[in-house]
Amino acid sequence: MAAKRNDAAGAKEPFSVEDGVLRANADLYWNHLEEFEAVCARLLAEPGGEMAIDLTDVNFISSSFLGSLNSLLLRAGRMRKRVVLTVGQDVGWLFEITGSRRNLDMRVV
Repeated sequence: MAAKRNDAAGAKEPFSVEDGVLRANADLYWNHLEEFEAVCARLLAEPGGEMAIDLTDVNFISSSFLGSLNSLLLRAGRMRKRVVLTVGQDVGWLFEITGSRRNLDMRVV
């Protein structure tokens, strides 16, 4: 079975940044991982002690993105930055079972 993709014609951009908050506009599949990591690196390099990510429009996170998010948490910790994550209930449990929840400030909406 082929991997599910979220790059249908006419789809909006997978990520946007507004007021310093990275917002995912669709489910997180491997095909946008490189773009996500580039945006995160840019936001981590900005001054301030916090990085905010809004995943409220996300219903699915691939294992590749979970790994990338965990790497982001480690990098942010080394930089003494706090990651604030807002998620919907559909994916909030993933951070509980992977143990990532204890390393970030997470709001489930």
